Amino acid sequence: MALGKCFIGVGLRAAMALVVLGASGLALAECGELKVALLPYPGVFERDATGAQRGFDADVARELMARTGCTFKIESTNPTRLWPALTQGMVHLSAGASYSPERAAEADFLLLTRLRSMVLMPAALAERTGSRAAFDANPELRLGVVARGKRAESAQAWVDQLRAQGRVSDSPDMAGLLRAYEAGRVSAVLILPGSLHGRSEAWMAQQRLMDWLPQDAFMAGWAVSRAHVPAATRQLLREAAEAARLDGTWKRLAKQNLGEAIGHHYEVVPIPSAPAAAR
Repeated sequence: MALGKCFIGVGLRAAMALVVLGASGLALAECGELKVALLPYPGVFERDATGAQRGFDADVARELMARTGCTFKIESTNPTRLWPALTQGMVHLSAGASYSPERAAEADFLLLTRLRSMVLMPAALAERTGSRAAFDANPELRLGVVARGKRAESAQAWVDQLRAQGRVSDSPDMAGLLRAYEAGRVSAVLILPGSLHGRSEAWMAQQRLMDWLPQDAFMAGWAVSRAHVPAATRQLLREAAEAARLDGTWKRLAKQNLGEAIGHHYEVVPIPSAPAAAR
Protein backbone atom coordinates (compact mmCIF):
# COMPACT_ATOMS: atom_id res chain seq x y z
CA MET A 1 0.00 0.00 0.00
CA ALA A 2 2.80 2.37 0.94
CA LEU A 3 4.59 1.41 -2.26
CA GLY A 4 1.46 2.18 -4.27
CA LYS A 5 1.17 5.59 -2.64
CA CYS A 6 4.79 6.20 -3.50
CA PHE A 7 4.20 5.40 -7.18
CA ILE A 8 1.09 7.61 -7.19
CA GLY A 9 3.10 10.46 -5.66
CA VAL A 10 5.87 10.06 -8.21
CA GLY A 11 3.31 9.98 -10.99
CA LEU A 12 1.66 13.15 -9.78
CA ARG A 13 4.99 14.95 -9.52
CA ALA A 14 5.93 13.80 -13.01
CA ALA A 15 2.60 14.97 -14.39
CA MET A 16 3.04 18.35 -12.73
CA ALA A 17 6.54 18.63 -14.19
CA LEU A 18 5.18 17.87 -17.66
CA VAL A 19 2.57 20.58 -17.24
CA VAL A 20 5.26 23.10 -16.28
CA LEU A 21 7.53 22.01 -19.13
CA GLY A 22 4.58 22.07 -21.49
CA ALA A 23 3.72 25.64 -20.52
CA SER A 24 7.34 26.69 -21.01
CA GLY A 25 7.53 24.85 -24.30
CA LEU A 26 4.32 26.51 -25.46
CA ALA A 27 5.77 29.96 -24.83
CA LEU A 28 8.92 29.10 -26.75
CA ALA A 29 6.96 27.48 -29.57
CA GLU A 30 4.72 30.53 -29.88
CA CYS A 31 7.82 32.62 -30.25
CA GLY A 32 8.82 30.99 -33.52
CA GLU A 33 10.68 33.29 -35.93
CA LEU A 34 10.15 36.97 -35.24
CA LYS A 35 10.94 39.75 -37.70
CA VAL A 36 13.01 42.53 -36.15
CA ALA A 37 13.69 45.99 -37.64
CA LEU A 38 16.91 47.76 -36.60
CA LEU A 39 18.14 51.25 -37.47
CA PRO A 40 21.66 51.42 -38.97
CA TYR A 41 23.87 53.66 -36.84
CA PRO A 42 27.58 53.50 -35.98
CA GLY A 43 28.15 51.35 -32.92
CA VAL A 44 24.44 50.49 -32.69
CA PHE A 45 23.75 48.40 -35.78
CA GLU A 46 26.11 47.85 -38.70
CA ARG A 47 27.12 45.13 -41.15
CA ASP A 48 30.78 44.55 -41.90
CA ALA A 49 32.28 43.65 -45.29
CA THR A 50 31.23 40.02 -44.84
CA GLY A 51 27.65 40.94 -43.95
CA ALA A 52 28.08 40.06 -40.29
CA GLN A 53 25.94 42.10 -37.90
CA ARG A 54 27.57 44.06 -35.12
CA GLY A 55 26.80 46.86 -32.66
CA PHE A 56 24.75 47.31 -29.50
CA ASP A 57 21.36 46.37 -30.99
CA ALA A 58 22.87 43.38 -32.79
CA ASP A 59 24.20 42.14 -29.43
CA VAL A 60 20.85 42.84 -27.75
CA ALA A 61 19.19 40.65 -30.39
CA ARG A 62 21.64 37.82 -29.75
CA GLU A 63 21.14 38.12 -25.98
CA LEU A 64 17.35 38.02 -26.23
CA MET A 65 17.48 34.98 -28.51
CA ALA A 66 19.81 33.18 -26.10
CA ARG A 67 17.59 33.96 -23.09
CA THR A 68 14.24 33.10 -24.72
CA GLY A 69 14.90 30.52 -27.42
CA CYS A 70 13.24 32.79 -29.97
CA THR A 71 14.67 33.20 -33.46
CA PHE A 72 15.02 36.68 -34.93
CA LYS A 73 15.08 37.56 -38.62
CA ILE A 74 16.76 40.98 -38.68
CA GLU A 75 16.27 43.65 -41.33
CA SER A 76 17.37 47.27 -41.46
CA THR A 77 14.97 50.16 -41.86
CA ASN A 78 14.82 53.95 -41.54
CA PRO A 79 13.24 56.15 -38.85
CA THR A 80 10.14 57.07 -40.90
CA ARG A 81 9.25 53.43 -41.57
CA LEU A 82 10.11 52.06 -38.13
CA TRP A 83 6.87 52.54 -36.18
CA PRO A 84 4.39 51.99 -39.06
CA ALA A 85 6.11 48.68 -39.85
CA LEU A 86 5.68 47.57 -36.23
CA THR A 87 2.04 48.60 -35.82
CA GLN A 88 1.00 47.29 -39.25
CA GLY A 89 2.54 43.86 -38.64
CA MET A 90 5.35 44.01 -41.18
CA VAL A 91 7.76 43.35 -38.30
CA HIS A 92 7.20 42.00 -34.80
CA LEU A 93 9.89 43.99 -32.95
CA SER A 94 11.80 47.17 -33.60
CA ALA A 95 14.76 48.92 -31.98
CA GLY A 96 15.28 52.67 -31.90
CA ALA A 97 11.59 53.38 -31.28
CA SER A 98 10.94 56.62 -29.40
CA TYR A 99 8.85 56.08 -26.28
CA SER A 100 5.58 57.85 -25.50
CA PRO A 101 2.53 56.81 -23.43
CA GLU A 102 0.52 56.64 -26.67
CA ARG A 103 3.02 54.23 -28.21
CA ALA A 104 3.08 52.16 -25.03
CA ALA A 105 -0.60 51.42 -25.72
CA GLU A 106 0.36 49.84 -29.05
CA ALA A 107 3.55 48.02 -28.07
CA ASP A 108 5.37 46.59 -25.08
CA PHE A 109 8.71 48.31 -24.59
CA LEU A 110 11.47 45.86 -23.64
CA LEU A 111 14.54 48.07 -23.26
CA LEU A 112 14.73 51.84 -22.99
CA THR A 113 17.71 54.17 -23.00
CA ARG A 114 17.49 57.79 -21.92
CA LEU A 115 19.31 60.05 -24.38
CA ARG A 116 19.87 63.78 -24.64
CA SER A 117 21.87 66.30 -26.60
CA MET A 118 25.14 67.35 -24.98
CA VAL A 119 27.76 69.99 -25.69
CA LEU A 120 31.12 68.72 -26.94
CA MET A 121 34.08 70.99 -26.28
CA PRO A 122 37.88 70.70 -25.83
CA ALA A 123 38.91 69.76 -22.30
CA ALA A 124 41.04 72.90 -21.92
CA LEU A 125 38.11 75.14 -22.85
CA ALA A 126 35.77 73.19 -20.58
CA GLU A 127 38.05 73.93 -17.63
CA ARG A 128 37.68 77.66 -18.30
CA THR A 129 34.00 77.48 -19.30
CA GLY A 130 32.39 75.12 -16.86
CA SER A 131 28.79 76.22 -17.31
CA ARG A 132 26.34 77.26 -19.98
CA ALA A 133 26.11 80.70 -18.39
CA ALA A 134 29.88 81.11 -18.76
CA PHE A 135 29.64 80.04 -22.42
CA ASP A 136 26.81 82.51 -23.06
CA ALA A 137 28.78 85.31 -21.43
CA ASN A 138 31.76 84.95 -23.80
CA PRO A 139 30.88 86.42 -27.23
CA GLU A 140 33.98 84.88 -28.82
CA LEU A 141 32.69 81.33 -28.38
CA ARG A 142 30.74 79.79 -31.28
CA LEU A 143 28.41 76.79 -31.25
CA GLY A 144 28.30 74.36 -34.16
CA VAL A 145 25.08 72.57 -35.13
CA VAL A 146 23.76 70.44 -37.99
CA ALA A 147 21.69 72.63 -40.30
CA ARG A 148 17.95 71.90 -40.08
CA GLY A 149 18.62 69.28 -37.42
CA LYS A 150 15.69 68.37 -35.16
CA ARG A 151 16.22 69.55 -31.60
CA ALA A 152 14.22 69.55 -28.39
CA GLU A 153 12.46 72.78 -27.49
CA SER A 154 14.96 74.09 -24.93
CA ALA A 155 17.95 73.17 -27.11
CA GLN A 156 16.40 74.99 -30.08
CA ALA A 157 15.72 78.04 -27.90
CA TRP A 158 19.40 78.13 -26.92
CA VAL A 159 20.52 77.79 -30.54
CA ASP A 160 18.14 80.59 -31.55
CA GLN A 161 19.50 82.82 -28.78
CA LEU A 162 23.10 82.33 -29.92
CA ARG A 163 22.17 82.64 -33.59
CA ALA A 164 20.67 86.06 -32.92
CA GLN A 165 24.12 87.04 -31.62
CA GLY A 166 25.86 85.67 -34.72
CA ARG A 167 27.44 82.86 -32.73
CA VAL A 168 26.14 79.74 -34.54
CA SER A 169 27.79 77.87 -37.41
CA ASP A 170 25.78 75.38 -39.49
CA SER A 171 27.14 72.24 -41.15
CA PRO A 172 25.21 70.03 -43.58
CA ASP A 173 25.79 66.87 -41.55
CA MET A 174 27.49 65.56 -38.42
CA ALA A 175 30.65 64.51 -40.25
CA GLY A 176 31.11 68.05 -41.58
CA LEU A 177 30.33 69.52 -38.18
CA LEU A 178 33.01 67.43 -36.48
CA ARG A 179 35.54 68.43 -39.14
CA ALA A 180 34.79 72.09 -38.40
CA TYR A 181 35.17 71.39 -34.69
CA GLU A 182 38.53 69.66 -35.13
CA ALA A 183 39.73 72.54 -37.32
CA GLY A 184 38.85 75.00 -34.54
CA ARG A 185 36.19 76.83 -36.55
CA VAL A 186 33.66 76.31 -33.74
CA SER A 187 34.26 76.27 -30.00
CA ALA A 188 31.68 73.60 -29.17
CA VAL A 189 29.20 71.26 -30.86
CA LEU A 190 25.64 70.26 -29.97
CA ILE A 191 25.66 66.48 -30.32
CA LEU A 192 24.25 63.12 -29.23
CA PRO A 193 27.14 61.19 -27.61
CA GLY A 194 26.58 58.20 -29.88
CA SER A 195 27.68 60.28 -32.85
CA LEU A 196 31.25 60.11 -31.52
CA HIS A 197 31.49 56.37 -31.93
CA GLY A 198 34.75 55.33 -33.58
CA ARG A 199 36.83 58.13 -32.13
CA SER A 200 40.00 56.95 -30.41
CA GLU A 201 40.31 56.86 -26.63
CA ALA A 202 43.18 59.33 -26.90
CA TRP A 203 40.98 61.78 -28.83
CA MET A 204 38.06 61.35 -26.41
CA ALA A 205 40.37 61.99 -23.46
CA GLN A 206 41.01 65.49 -24.81
CA GLN A 207 37.30 66.31 -25.04
CA ARG A 208 34.48 66.91 -22.60
CA LEU A 209 30.74 66.29 -22.96
CA MET A 210 28.89 68.97 -21.01
CA ASP A 211 25.43 68.07 -19.73
CA TRP A 212 23.82 71.49 -20.11
CA LEU A 213 20.42 70.37 -21.44
CA PRO A 214 19.19 67.67 -19.01
CA GLN A 215 15.55 68.64 -19.58
CA ASP A 216 15.84 67.55 -23.22
CA ALA A 217 16.08 63.85 -22.38
CA PHE A 218 13.97 61.42 -24.40
CA MET A 219 13.64 57.65 -24.24
CA ALA A 220 13.98 55.18 -27.08
CA GLY A 221 14.58 51.48 -27.44
CA TRP A 222 13.17 48.06 -28.26
CA ALA A 223 9.43 47.52 -28.67
CA VAL A 224 7.30 44.46 -29.48
CA SER A 225 3.90 44.74 -31.18
CA ARG A 226 0.85 44.08 -29.01
CA ALA A 227 -1.42 43.39 -31.97
CA HIS A 228 0.82 40.96 -33.84
CA VAL A 229 2.75 39.05 -31.14
CA PRO A 230 1.02 36.63 -28.68
CA ALA A 231 0.84 37.72 -25.05
CA ALA A 232 2.89 34.72 -23.87
CA THR A 233 5.72 35.62 -26.25
CA ARG A 234 5.63 39.28 -25.20
CA GLN A 235 5.84 38.25 -21.56
CA LEU A 236 8.79 35.96 -22.32
CA LEU A 237 10.63 38.81 -24.04
CA ARG A 238 9.79 41.34 -21.31
CA GLU A 239 11.06 39.08 -18.54
CA ALA A 240 14.29 38.32 -20.42
CA ALA A 241 14.93 42.01 -21.17
CA GLU A 242 14.28 43.07 -17.57
CA ALA A 243 16.56 40.33 -16.22
CA ALA A 244 19.32 41.58 -18.54
CA ARG A 245 18.80 45.14 -17.30
CA LEU A 246 18.96 44.10 -13.66
CA ASP A 247 22.12 42.02 -14.06
CA GLY A 248 23.89 44.84 -15.94
CA THR A 249 24.05 43.12 -19.33
CA TRP A 250 22.63 46.04 -21.31
CA LYS A 251 25.00 48.54 -19.71
CA ARG A 252 27.95 46.22 -20.33
CA LEU A 253 27.02 45.79 -24.00
CA ALA A 254 26.60 49.56 -24.44
CA LYS A 255 30.12 50.22 -23.16
CA GLN A 256 31.51 47.27 -25.12
CA ASN A 257 30.12 48.54 -28.42
CA LEU A 258 30.25 52.32 -27.92
CA GLY A 259 33.29 52.68 -25.68
CA GLU A 260 33.51 53.72 -22.05
CA ALA A 261 33.18 57.47 -22.65
CA ILE A 262 30.04 57.19 -24.82
CA GLY A 263 28.56 54.17 -23.06
CA HIS A 264 28.68 56.14 -19.82
CA HIS A 265 25.96 58.41 -21.25
CA TYR A 266 23.90 55.50 -22.61
CA GLU A 267 21.56 55.22 -19.61
CA VAL A 268 19.32 52.13 -19.55
CA VAL A 269 16.17 52.90 -17.53
CA PRO A 270 13.23 50.87 -16.13
CA ILE A 271 10.19 50.56 -18.38
CA PRO A 272 7.38 52.93 -17.26
CA SER A 273 4.13 51.32 -16.16
CA ALA A 274 1.80 50.60 -19.06
CA PRO A 275 -1.14 53.01 -19.56
CA ALA A 276 -4.37 51.78 -17.97
CA ALA A 277 -5.99 51.36 -21.40
CA ALA A 278 -3.21 49.01 -22.48
CA ARG A 279 -3.44 46.66 -19.49
